[in-house]
Amino acid sequence: MLKKILSYGFFEGFSKGLNKLTILILPLFLSTIGYGKIGLLISIEMVIPLISLLGLERAVLRFYNDKVDFVNFSSTVSKTIIYTHALLLILISSLYFLGWKMFFGLNVFPDLFLVIILIYFQGDILITFNKLRVEERHNEYFSGRLFFQVIKLLLVVAFIYLIGNYQGYLYGAIIAAFLTSLFFRTKISSFVKTGKKFSRETFTTLFTFSWPFIFHGVAANLLGNADKFILEKYINLSQVGQYTLAYSYGSIMIFAFVGISVFLEPLIYKEDVSSKRELLLNKFLFFTLISGLIVYLLIAMSTEYLLPMIYNTSYHNVFSYIPLIAISYLVYPYYLKSNYKMIYEKKSMTIAVTSVSSAILNISLNIIFIPLYGIYAAVFTTLICYILQSILFVFISNRYRLNKELLEVLILSIALIIIVYCNLNLYWSTVVIIPFLFYNYFYKIKVQ
Repeated sequence: MLKKILSYGFFEGFSKGLNKLTILILPLFLSTIGYGKIGLLISIEMVIPLISLLGLERAVLRFYNDKVDFVNFSSTVSKTIIYTHALLLILISSLYFLGWKMFFGLNVFPDLFLVIILIYFQGDILITFNKLRVEERHNEYFSGRLFFQVIKLLLVVAFIYLIGNYQGYLYGAIIAAFLTSLFFRTKISSFVKTGKKFSRETFTTLFTFSWPFIFHGVAANLLGNADKFILEKYINLSQVGQYTLAYSYGSIMIFAFVGISVFLEPLIYKEDVSSKRELLLNKFLFFTLISGLIVYLLIAMSTEYLLPMIYNTSYHNVFSYIPLIAISYLVYPYYLKSNYKMIYEKKSMTIAVTSVSSAILNISLNIIFIPLYGIYAAVFTTLICYILQSILFVFISNRYRLNKELLEVLILSIALIIIVYCNLNLYWSTVVIIPFLFYNYFYKIKVQ
């Protein structure tokens, strides 16, 4: 299992690293204002699919293994996302002709039109890749991920350089997504022979499961994206650009978890024996805590020694915030474990309500404190909201009981808040995490 996790971790990390590299090298070609606009576009690109895909990407992971029990499973999913994105284009077109020309410093046309087109192709890719994950066709999944990220990096940089403004990001990304969708969709259609019609019965079954994930996904992504729009509203686009760079580096922490998640998540859903499923969940928590700590240390060291040599002085004042954003993710494994547990138990509505509550708190705190404290408010609010979200998910997934895992995440959260609030050396996080690693290994994994 460890070998497979490392393999997945490498390919997922490398693929996401290429995507992150695309974002991180753009400040070398753009002003802080232009980069701020790209930050807003990326936020829209992350949030809108959580609505337009109707949560069906999660339904594919959960039910694709049982696709024979559904009528026209694949064609129903594909046609649904075509319909939703067509409706979005019609809606934006109508509002544009009624006089809606700008959106938080972005042009409604062509910016938002292009974003919707990009989101559709990337959604189609996501559905295809999730099917490959469930079928455990690892090589095709890896090659698809790498193909998309490599050509996206090359095309985005080329268009930014040729056009000289932020819209080059959209043109390059759309072409890359279209080519990937064209090449890799055929791998699924040739592998699975299904009907080509839309099935209302299948859609109803899948949507009944998936629709709460719309709220869950939007809420989870607003935790990391709403603050950019609030900064644009109350401060300026230049600070949005600075914060985008800081958040892009801090959120590299997610790389620590993606490979492990991609490998273990489908296995967790497939496992019907509760003791074996719990063991998989505990292994997931253990491995993600280790990898999270390693990636955090790499981020902290590169922020201190490497980044000042790469970027111009207009970004230097936000470098101190990068480790603070990264430290927020050290509690993230507990959130993910509880999330997978509730997905297996089909508690999608509970997940949605909890996530929305966390997002509302995040937005409210940002609206109150960003006008007073600027970027620092967005950073500290991120820490508090990730911690509260993790605590809530652990509490609810354990049927509202005060158990050892809840005490575990409470102790870790308090320690991280003290480190940040008291401005202690951030390497103390290493000392804090190590006891949790020993506890999880000897008392949750080895005993089973």
